[in-house]
Amino acid sequence: MLIPLSWLKEFVEIKLSVEKLAEKLSSAGLTVEKWTKDGEDFILDSEVTPNRPDWLSVYGTAREVAAVTNSKFKIQNSKLAPKPKTKFELDYKDDPKLCPRTSRIIIKGVKVKPSPEWLRKRLKQVGLRPINNLVDITNYVLWLYGIPLHTFDYDKIRGHKMVTELSKGGEEFRSLDGINYKLPAGAIIIKDLGRVIDLLPLKGGENTAISNETTNVLLHSIVCDPVITRRTSQALGLRSDSSAVTERGVDPNGTTQACLAALEMILELAGGEVASDFVETPVKPYPNWTVSVSHEKIESVLGISVSKKLVTSIFEDLELKTAMKQFNNLTIYDVAVPTFRNDLHIEEDLIEEVGRIIGYDSFPKTLPKGSVPTIKIAYAHDYDFDLQIKQTLIGSGYNEIYSYSLISENMVQKLGLEPAKSLRVDNPISKEYEYLRPSIFGNILEAIRLNQSRFPDVKLFELGKEYKGESCDKAKEEFWIWGAVTGEKFFETKGDVESLLDSLGVEYIIRPYIKEDDVAWAHPGRTATIETKSKEYLGYIGETHPNFLAKFGVKDRVVGWELKYEVLYKSINPNRVYKPISLYPAIIEDITLVVPENMSYQEVVTKILTLNKLIVGVTLVSTLDRNFTFRIAYQDKTRNLTDKDVEPIRKKLEVLLK
Repeated sequence: MLIPLSWLKEFVEIKLSVEKLAEKLSSAGLTVEKWTKDGEDFILDSEVTPNRPDWLSVYGTAREVAAVTNSKFKIQNSKLAPKPKTKFELDYKDDPKLCPRTSRIIIKGVKVKPSPEWLRKRLKQVGLRPINNLVDITNYVLWLYGIPLHTFDYDKIRGHKMVTELSKGGEEFRSLDGINYKLPAGAIIIKDLGRVIDLLPLKGGENTAISNETTNVLLHSIVCDPVITRRTSQALGLRSDSSAVTERGVDPNGTTQACLAALEMILELAGGEVASDFVETPVKPYPNWTVSVSHEKIESVLGISVSKKLVTSIFEDLELKTAMKQFNNLTIYDVAVPTFRNDLHIEEDLIEEVGRIIGYDSFPKTLPKGSVPTIKIAYAHDYDFDLQIKQTLIGSGYNEIYSYSLISENMVQKLGLEPAKSLRVDNPISKEYEYLRPSIFGNILEAIRLNQSRFPDVKLFELGKEYKGESCDKAKEEFWIWGAVTGEKFFETKGDVESLLDSLGVEYIIRPYIKEDDVAWAHPGRTATIETKSKEYLGYIGETHPNFLAKFGVKDRVVGWELKYEVLYKSINPNRVYKPISLYPAIIEDITLVVPENMSYQEVVTKILTLNKLIVGVTLVSTLDRNFTFRIAYQDKTRNLTDKDVEPIRKKLEVLLK
């Protein structure tokens, strides 16, 4: 919204610099994005929020300036329309459902000519192009009061009959700027005999537009349904200043003031005389409504002490007439809300007005009161835990992906599942997004396929939801963590999962997986299951079967893994204690063992670690068939170890392992 500072000063005294004024308006909610210098004048560029259509006008902005600067606002009262000496006929049928308020009057004997220089300059300042005195006046008043107006050439209206109705769809309409439109169904239009002459409130029609030969005009101001206006604007890709104001909600009582102000300017700048009564529908203006709020509630919500005189003054400055009364030891403000403030309906709205005019930046700085909650809210999701998981995996070289929860029927089949036993959406947007995914692994393999030509070595993971079940009443929504690594990297991947579990303090056991039938994607003999200390299923690691990869078009080998989020979350150790790194170096020794087929790596490691407290680490270095080479670290936190200290432990270890 472009507003010249000189125009604002016609309605309110402004002593502040443009910088200070912009700062005050912005802190009150009317953000001034920038201002530019225009000779001796300044042009403010303000950002108007959708709930404040009154700010889409110079008059409404001046009212706000008066309130935030505690200055007097000069209320404008338009002159009443002169009584007509002669009356031109006009049969006009309104539709109050489409247009809740209309004001109109006919003027005869006008002379169309260029506008005076002051009017042309003002329109240029707000980004409009001067056309002629009649059109310029309606644009000027629109910017002044935020109320749409239009002038028709009275003599071009067929039969002098007009009716407001909804379009049926397909009607031809040529706007006054020479563009042809085919109207959608449900647009608000005005018709005379057999043709559309106005598309309310977006564009006037060329067939009744003002020209240099025009002598008699119908001045018309109207409030239209904002929802229909928005829908029509989007359907046609057409937007105007009038429609922008209407979409936000025009003051229904504003048409009177706007129409009378435009009439006064036309009589002054274009001549002529009134040729009809000033007609308004409905005749009576819309009434104000009352919102009540207590002084005690204002202070409680804002958290500051405010004088009753200041509260009353703020309301009055905003043109909210206020009556104060006592009730049950409370001070009550009964505030009459005018129709141009359709955003004020509950007491919290009034409290916000007091707070923003005082200025939130002037409130004293205080710390929040009350105790910190210790009990978690039901169904609350621990996003800090998610972040810890993600940071650990990213540190291990993984990249996180986000994929759709909806997949195609083809994807369900490639996962080795039956579509009939999967959850299907009743109204899918396309065949590609028809089923709720029962597994994240298919999405990860699809991501690998898309990237395999450019990035042969990838490590991907996703933390998301899977959906199990055949119908909605039996469906289960579960969080899972899935990962995949390309290449023959089973042990490396297993180490990544172990690093994640160790970082979370989870006590776990990894066992070779013998029965492969339950895991459709796994390669037999190259898998392992992960269990908690209490032997609850936690996850799975395995090399993906080549036949399964072929379904997805993945050429390289892939090691996949999964972790059940719920089990993982409840298995973390909440009482982990930070242990500082020892100041003394460790003694490192390697030992190669021939491990039997029926014994797991985890069992060997557990046996070694539990032998002596000076054994602080066991790492698998390499494998060859069943020959496992382990690197053992001996360390004491209080002193340097020697070979003599380690020798007896090593002998016991040899006996134990044999």
